Amino acid sequence: MSTPSAPVGARDELTMRVTRVVRHTDEVSSYVLQRVDGQPLPACEAGAHVDVYLPGGLVRSYSLCGDPARTTESYEIAVKREDNGRGGSRALHMWAREGEILRIGMPRNQFRLAPDAPHHLLLAGGIGLTPLVSMAHALHARGASFTLAAFARSAQHLPLTRALDHAPWRDRVQVHFDNVPSPTNAATVVAQAPAGSHVYFCGPEGFMAHVRTACQTWAPERVHFEYFSAPTKTGTDAAAPADGDAFEVVLARRQQRLQVAPGKSIAMVLQGAGISVDTVCEQGICGSCLTPYLDGAPDHQDMCMTEAERATHVAICCARSHSPTLTLDL
Repeated sequence: MSTPSAPVGARDELTMRVTRVVRHTDEVSSYVLQRVDGQPLPACEAGAHVDVYLPGGLVRSYSLCGDPARTTESYEIAVKREDNGRGGSRALHMWAREGEILRIGMPRNQFRLAPDAPHHLLLAGGIGLTPLVSMAHALHARGASFTLAAFARSAQHLPLTRALDHAPWRDRVQVHFDNVPSPTNAATVVAQAPAGSHVYFCGPEGFMAHVRTACQTWAPERVHFEYFSAPTKTGTDAAAPADGDAFEVVLARRQQRLQVAPGKSIAMVLQGAGISVDTVCEQGICGSCLTPYLDGAPDHQDMCMTEAERATHVAICCARSHSPTLTLDL
C-alpha cells in the first residue's frame, strides 16, 4: 500500500475527455479517458484508482484497469451499473458518452503489488477484476510468477473478457463460473497456491468475506485486498462507529480543539469548522481522507490501511477514538 498523505488543502484535478466507451456486458462498460490539453498523464502503478466527479455533486472512486505502462497516454476504468447503489454508477452510465468532458482526481494507490513475492495470486469477484487486470499487466512485464482467477455468475456476467482473451498473459488466467456443475470456489484456489504466495482480492462483499476466511491463517503481510464498499456490520459492530462515545480532536498545527459528538465523524466536525477535507467514499475504503495523527488511541474503522499504516494515520471519515483526545497533524 502507499504512504498516506494528509487530505487538507486544494484538491488536484485533471480535465479529461471520454475518447472511447466499450460495453462489455449488460451491466459493465469501460471508459478510456485522455487529457483535454494533450499533455502526458501522471504515470500510475498497478492497483491505482481515481475519483470521478459526476453530475449532481457525486464523486466516486474507480480502479484503473489498463496496462500501467501506458497510463501516461490514457486512463481506463470499467464500471458496473448498480441500479440499487448510491447513484454514481448509474450517473456515469447515463452521462459519460464519447466526447464528454469530465474531471477526475489525481491517482491514488492503496492496493500495491508486493515487490518480492515468489508468487502472486490475483482473485477477482465480478467487477473486482478491474484492478487485478492492471496488476497482471505489471507482473507480466516484470517477469513475475502469478495466477489470475476470475469468478463470475456466468460467462455473460464476466467483465473485460476481451482483455483476458487477448492479453499476452492469458495462459495465467483461470475463469470460474457459478452456473456450472460443481463450481470451483476461491477457497480451493487459495488452498492450492504455491508456498509463500501473496494473495490480492477484490469483489463484492460475500466474495471478500469468503476469501478473507480462506486466508485467515496466512501472515497479514501476504494478504492484500480492496473493497468496493464498507462491509455490512452485524451484531455489536452494527452500532459502530457513529454511536461511540464523544471525544475531542486536537489540531496540532492550528492549535485548535474540536468536540466530536456521537453520530458525527471527525471529517464532519472539521468541515463544520470550515476546514477543507477530502472525503470521497465516506466509508473508509478509498483512502482519500487518511490523515497523520500524533497522539491518542484511534478506533480504526477503515478497510484500506495496513496495521503499519494505522500506527501513523487515521481515516477521519469513519474512525473514532478509544482515548478522550486524539491529536491530528493538522
